[in-house]
Amino acid sequence: MSEENARANAESVFGAFRMAFQELGKAMKPPENVEKHFREARKEFLIGLREMIDHRIQRMSQAEAKGTSVPVD
Repeated sequence: MSEENARANAESVFGAFRMAFQELGKAMKPPENVEKHFREARKEFLIGLREMIDHRIQRMSQAEAKGTSVPVD
């Protein structure tokens, strides 16, 4: 098999896989109201993560020393 034939064969195989996955995606696509619900849930989850990170940053900032101690003679 020539290199050109091999490339064409590989492209047709990958093209077939791509088309099969596209069809599978279309068949499994949820209704719009379900997509909206999941989109909002994902947003709320990310907001919760942001709150956790902000809380941790605040605790770390409070734990830092506010100055240095200098011995006085």
